[in-house]
Amino acid sequence: MIQHLCQVFGRRLCQLDTKTYHAFPSLQAMAGADTEARLRDLGFGYRARFVSESARAVLKTLGGAAGLQQLRAVPYEQARHALCTLPGVGAKVADCVCLMSLDKAEAVPVDTHIWQVAKRYYGQELGMGARSVTERVHREIGNFFRSLWGPYAGWAQAVLFCADLRKYQESSDPDAKHRCVKVARSTLPTLTS
Repeated sequence: MIQHLCQVFGRRLCQLDTKTYHAFPSLQAMAGADTEARLRDLGFGYRARFVSESARAVLKTLGGAAGLQQLRAVPYEQARHALCTLPGVGAKVADCVCLMSLDKAEAVPVDTHIWQVAKRYYGQELGMGARSVTERVHREIGNFFRSLWGPYAGWAQAVLFCADLRKYQESSDPDAKHRCVKVARSTLPTLTS
C-alpha cells in the first residue's frame, strides 16, 4: 500500500536499473481535491477519506510538517491529544505516531493483541468487563506497562508484540500461523486503527 501511495503521490527520486523510486508524498500532495478518490482506487477503502482529511487538517490546524515536528518538544499527553484531533486518528494510532515518529518512548499503542499479551504474560485483569479496547482499557494497559518498564514502555511493548507474533510464526500449528497473520494485519498502524 505504501509503495503505491509513493508511486502515485510522491515525487520521483531516481531510477536504478529498471526500478523507479519515489519519495513519501508531501502533505500538500495528500491534501489534493482528488486524493480521496485516487486512494480508493489504490485500495485504501474507508481509510481514503481519513488520509486526505487528516492531511488537510495537519496543514490547516497544526501548521503543516513544521507543526508536526514541534510536537516532539511537547509532553507526550499533549502530542497525543493533538494527534487525536485529526480525522480517523484514535488512541492507538496517536500512540504509534508518538512512539515511532515523535520521540515519545513512553507511548504504548494498545490493541486487542497487546491486551491479550498483558493478560497472558502478566496475569493482569486489565480492562475487566470490557469487550473491546476502550479508552479506559487503553489507559489501564498503557499505565501498567509504564509502571513496569518506565520511560521506555512503548519500545518494550513493541519488543513483546514482535516476540509474541514470532512465537506464532514459528509454531507448527497451521491455525496459529493463520491467527498470527490475521493479528499482524489487523494491528498495522493506519490512520483509522
